[in-house]
Amino acid sequence: MPRSIRATDSTPERIAAEHAVLARRVQRMTGELTTAATSRMDETLPWFRALSANERASVTIVAQSGISNFVDWFSAGLESKDHVGDIFSSAPRELARALTLQQTVELVRTSMSVVEELVDDIAGDNQVRQSYLRESLLRYSSEIAFAAAEFYAHAAETRGAWDARLQDLVLDAILSGASGDALLSRASAAGWNSSQNVFALIGPIPSSQSASEVAMEQIRRTAKTANLEVMVGVHSDRLVTIIGGITDDATTELVARPFVAHFGSGTVVVGPVVATLEHAHESAHAALSGFRSLGYVADSPRLINSQDLIAARVLNGDTAAIDPIVTQIRNNLKADVIQTLATYLEESPSIEGCARTLFVHVNTVRYRLKGVLEATGLDPFEPSDALILRLALMVERNTANL
Repeated sequence: MPRSIRATDSTPERIAAEHAVLARRVQRMTGELTTAATSRMDETLPWFRALSANERASVTIVAQSGISNFVDWFSAGLESKDHVGDIFSSAPRELARALTLQQTVELVRTSMSVVEELVDDIAGDNQVRQSYLRESLLRYSSEIAFAAAEFYAHAAETRGAWDARLQDLVLDAILSGASGDALLSRASAAGWNSSQNVFALIGPIPSSQSASEVAMEQIRRTAKTANLEVMVGVHSDRLVTIIGGITDDATTELVARPFVAHFGSGTVVVGPVVATLEHAHESAHAALSGFRSLGYVADSPRLINSQDLIAARVLNGDTAAIDPIVTQIRNNLKADVIQTLATYLEESPSIEGCARTLFVHVNTVRYRLKGVLEATGLDPFEPSDALILRLALMVERNTANL
């Protein structure tokens, strides 16, 4: 009990009597205090006026609880802390998202300042009672500040765990090839904008679990700095990252490069850009297929595009990886060009030898092979591209004979 009341009379009976008088007066003015606190918030807190109707209603409930719980706490004798934390028990879970901790403290401070301004009306002309009531308000405000900090800390912890679980579900769905409403609903709940360009980035995990946690947090920070969206998680021996918000003119390698440093040692594979999150499984499949086929590559760089690993992916069992090239050959190359390409790659690996085999001029061979590069983006004179083209010819030939 504050010394201001004890100074008047040290007997427990006198102290209890004074407290009881104030408690009854505070209780009688609960409605007036609540109305005044709500009006004061509307007058002095710009962020309160900017809230939606539902959010304002939630904040008003908290303000009312602040007044009511002060009355209960004061009536209980100031010793119990049970009523202090109750101010947030009636608050909707979305309050922590709608308001910052600083705004919540302003809310409580505004409510308590209204009570303090009415101390004279509550306590009357008795200076001792006034002093006692002010000290009680100060103590209650301190208790509320701690309760608010605990509420926001718990909300942040709960939200972090829930968001992490949602993100894991989305990543699992993407890696398993799922799409549709379930994927988009979960992604939306995790705060992801599903109508934007995305691509997958898959690479080795860091050396330890703790290092992986640090790496994932660094990836999130890198994405935030670049104004990109990101989902990241550890799956088996791989660190899987889905990056969103890619502009149409940005290359995947340029966007991906700042993230590579956060992966473990080894090669990181980047998948192709797809239009929306609903198609992210296509990029993830390509990146994962490329990562699994790295054993076929003699010397892979730190960052490599899955498109540059098509031959290795086919050899590793992902025969569908070469289907787009087969389609380009079938639809975009004339029969004489296909014949020239096959002869050059499979029978006579020189322009002169190919020309002799086909009984055409060497410039004709050059012209036709240049057309292959223009139609497919693959250069028959470059060894790795030549291997992809040769595999594509084999698949096209086998398909035609089925």
